[in-house]
Amino acid sequence: MTSTFQEAGAATHGGPGGDACPYCGWPDRAEPFQVVSRHGTAGGYTVWTRCGCGSLQVRVVDAGGMRVLSRSGRGLV
Repeated sequence: MTSTFQEAGAATHGGPGGDACPYCGWPDRAEPFQVVSRHGTAGGYTVWTRCGCGSLQVRVVDAGGMRVLSRSGRGLV
């Protein structure tokens, strides 16, 4: 099964903290540890994911690729 991020070409524009989770180093280009929800938008979709360390992330996937818009602090896993 092809993932959402692979379909978008995995173009990453770096997010808050660079190209990886600032808490554990999980690369933004890697598959997310857990997809929490996915919502369609006019230009693509918004994906809420959880990193391996528990940080919640908001990712946007559109014609420009995938980018992390926001991250929470480290969560409880």
